Amino acid sequence: MSFTKLSLLCTLPLLALGAKFKRATPDEFGLFGYGQGFGGFPLFYADGYAYLGEPSSSNSSDPGVVTFTPSGSGTSQSWIGNPNTTLTNYTVSWSDVTFAVPTVSSSDRRVRFLTNETSDSDVVTTGFYFYGSTAFVVEGGKLESPWYALQVSERVHALYWNDTSLGQVPVILRNNPPSNPQNVPGISSN
Repeated sequence: MSFTKLSLLCTLPLLALGAKFKRATPDEFGLFGYGQGFGGFPLFYADGYAYLGEPSSSNSSDPGVVTFTPSGSGTSQSWIGNPNTTLTNYTVSWSDVTFAVPTVSSSDRRVRFLTNETSDSDVVTTGFYFYGSTAFVVEGGKLESPWYALQVSERVHALYWNDTSLGQVPVILRNNPPSNPQNVPGISSN
């Protein structure tokens, strides 16, 4: 028996045990980017787009770390963002923004937020899902997570969906902050 088959057989009991537990979306959560050069940068809102890093380093006049709440369930679930007021010492003018990723036909591949006043037919606003603590989008019955980031300034990275055309690097979005948050911008260690 090959090593691959043996390791697969050894994990089957764990997979079966894990299937017994429903993975629920938390009532309120933040998102953090992990990957090469990303040790848990928080996701923040700036000018209608999603970024990873330090909001105060952004050129936006209205940036803020986002706290999400789920709306709906299953593949109809949306994530609604509001400013995390415990992490910012300034007031922002946005609230109740809907997290969105571009469709295949969209020419703008940036991850963005929609307000009640804006609409965009080239984005997907439902199907957001956690497998464990990792963020995915359910598309065509599959879990997709082609999140990419592009550094746009010191400690600020624009978040993209399924695009490496400008040198974007892959990131994983998770709902748990880094274990050593003192060195991560926008994260309180208290």
